[in-house]
Amino acid sequence: MAEQDSFERLIQRVRQGDEEAARDLVQRYEPEVRRFVHFRLTTPSLRRFVDSLDICQSVLANLFVHLDKGGLELDHPDQLRRLLITMARNKLHDHARKMNA
Repeated sequence: MAEQDSFERLIQRVRQGDEEAARDLVQRYEPEVRRFVHFRLTTPSLRRFVDSLDICQSVLANLFVHLDKGGLELDHPDQLRRLLITMARNKLHDHARKMNA
């Protein structure tokens, strides 16, 4: 229950523009997103144009935009984790499609 309250407070603070909360969110979730992307960047031609940090920064920037607009309802840390992984997967697919076009 304490983790849930902590997560809800973190999201609330990020929505209010608290930079410290934004840094905390990035510190908590960036490593996992970067690992996910890193292990899926298996195509050498794709790795030449994009790296895990590029994808991760883009995903987190999009997250902050959506949180700022109030368009996301996040109730649990796992829900945010799944959302970030899905966003990262979609970014990778977008980059791969652009390269093949």
